[in-house]
Amino acid sequence: MGAPWIRYAASVIGLVALALASPAYADPALASPAPAEPARGDAPDPDAARIAAAGHSLKWNWTPPGRHERYGHAETLIHAPLPTVRQMVQDFSNYRKLAPSITISRVVGYAPDGSTDVYLRMGVLNNLIKLWNVTRFAPLRLEPQGGEVLEGHMIHGKGNIDDSAAVWTMRQAGTDWTVLKFDVLLRPGLPAPQSLIDEQLRDSAMDAVNSIHDRAQGSKDILPYSG
Repeated sequence: MGAPWIRYAASVIGLVALALASPAYADPALASPAPAEPARGDAPDPDAARIAAAGHSLKWNWTPPGRHERYGHAETLIHAPLPTVRQMVQDFSNYRKLAPSITISRVVGYAPDGSTDVYLRMGVLNNLIKLWNVTRFAPLRLEPQGGEVLEGHMIHGKGNIDDSAAVWTMRQAGTDWTVLKFDVLLRPGLPAPQSLIDEQLRDSAMDAVNSIHDRAQGSKDILPYSG
């Protein structure tokens, strides 16, 4: 959608050249784990426990259910209440904080259904090349299990890339704990090996969740999870 995942844009110009020098890339360790079962009663949140056990944010590539493109995915555990995390996820005007390549993030419109249109611009090659798009974020929706989802898609015809999408998922994982996940798609309109696109997307997703994590929690570490 042209936000943190725009880290991909910063290197897309060199993707074809890199491909000529790089073998095909496939890391089985980056395969997505089986979805965690919802926590029951006072049991610790299984995703939170898994991330805490790893000691760092996690990332991989996958095709989310109901979709056809490969996304970059990342998730983290934040020792901060859900409202604090939600406020940062919905702070569209400050999306430039999610990645150094984002030079402008500005709300440019609202729809009657509560959607928000956000103009995003990023610089490539020391700002010599500018990539941009307008992404429409639908209103926050609630999942049956109690999580919250914020999803945005590029408005076609409003941008100089082919397509982009972003999906934030967040839920409370105990008192003052939040699990945050981010899925990102970007199609810049340039041919490139899928392996290199995958790498950039998952790294960009990781940048996004880590940015929210560090600012919401006030530190970079994944803290011991108490449930």
